[in-house]
Amino acid sequence: MQRENTKPRPADAQDYAALRQSGTSPLRARTQLSLEDWQARRFEKLFRARSARGAGDSQLPKFARHDAHVAAVLAAGGFWAFSERRLGRDGVAVCLPMIAPPRG
Repeated sequence: MQRENTKPRPADAQDYAALRQSGTSPLRARTQLSLEDWQARRFEKLFRARSARGAGDSQLPKFARHDAHVAAVLAAGGFWAFSERRLGRDGVAVCLPMIAPPRG
C-alpha cells in the first residue's frame, strides 16, 4: 500500500519563475503559490537576476525583460497597440491598423 503525501510541496524559485515567464504578474504569482512577502521578494529578485543574465524566457526579446527600456518608452508616451474588432457578443479579434499611444 502506498502512502499519500497529504502536504503539498512548498513552492520554490522554479515554480515562481515558470509563472512569471508565462506572463503572470508578481502579485498574482505570489497569491497562486501562497508565498509570504519575504519569499515573494526573494523569488522576484532571483527571477530578475536570472533574466538580466539572459537566463530568463528565451522566447522573449532582451528588451522585453529590461525595466529601464519599458520605463523610457512609457515616459516617451507609451507603446503602440493593435486595433480590435468585436466578434459577436464576447469575441475580440486583434487586427490592423496599429494605434499610436495617446499624446498627452
